[in-house]
Amino acid sequence: MPKISILTPCFNHEKYISAYLQSVLNQTFNDFELIIVDDCSSDQSIKEIEKFHDPRIKLIKHEFNQGINAALNTAFENSNGDYIVFMASDDMFEFDALEILYKTLSTSDAIVAYPRTLWIDEDNNIIKSTHKEISQDRIELLHYLFMKGNGLTSNGMMIKKDFCDFLPLANSMCNQQDTQIHINLLLRGKPIFIEKQLVKYRRELRKKGNISSNTLATHTRENLEIYTLMDAFLQCQDIKLLKNVFKEEIKALKLESFDDVLEFFLGRMALLSDNKERQIWGYSKIMNFYNNKKNIKILRERYNFSFKDYVDIAKYIKQDKTIEKYRKYKKLFNYSLIFSSIIIMVFISILLLG
Repeated sequence: MPKISILTPCFNHEKYISAYLQSVLNQTFNDFELIIVDDCSSDQSIKEIEKFHDPRIKLIKHEFNQGINAALNTAFENSNGDYIVFMASDDMFEFDALEILYKTLSTSDAIVAYPRTLWIDEDNNIIKSTHKEISQDRIELLHYLFMKGNGLTSNGMMIKKDFCDFLPLANSMCNQQDTQIHINLLLRGKPIFIEKQLVKYRRELRKKGNISSNTLATHTRENLEIYTLMDAFLQCQDIKLLKNVFKEEIKALKLESFDDVLEFFLGRMALLSDNKERQIWGYSKIMNFYNNKKNIKILRERYNFSFKDYVDIAKYIKQDKTIEKYRKYKKLFNYSLIFSSIIIMVFISILLLG
């Protein structure tokens, strides 16, 4: 059995797939299998792949387009390695990427290794990364993922297969699947970061219709997927970990975390986020928890939480800008009515006196 399984979904990458395959075959580490799942490409991607005859390359063809998660799931189901690497078919490895990833992760108690990436354009020119540097600490990363969003990349990351029990990925997730993967991994164990750039990440000028293109539909989909994304935290059974993640919030609110109130606790933490979707998710979890008569008693015993406290929770939700504008204009309108009334009264008084 190979040590490493590289999982690569492919969809209409005829322009880049050959360079990617060559970067895989040029690796100094040879004990791997490359599982490419073509998700019913409409271009010549399959023909380009079939030009390579290395036995370590396994090509699987989807009969119809199902999305990147379905392709990754198919690849994972057919993998045999002890270590899993996620890699896109338009990116490229540095020649020693697998060797460094394997040596780093196999000698560490971490469960996932994240390499640095070098951004390139369609013509392989190096471009400036817009990716923000964030903490490499597990606790701080989980806090960031919960409160704000994703700050990690999945290109070229290596995972110990024993910790991939969260797979298969949800086919319904189109834009937030990477974030979901990072949350699941960091809830299971710690990461290790490799400072050397091992992956060339292609930042293609997105074509219309791409699910990752910068469109209103994409942003809407990303926001809607947050509600499913955040549910991953509900699977955490390590209360000690959560206490560390939300250490400052617990101190500020004087709200301890317990096994029997996890849904309520995470919901309350989410209300502290600046992100509207995360706040709404949090409120919905509190509603769901409070809907159970048994839970009402538990909240009373744990936090002396009353019905009045429950009613007041809604005030922590960020107000919609439309509502804020309505309140502003309503206030101005009321002032204008008062002012107009005064003017009319003065005018009537003048007429009567005259």
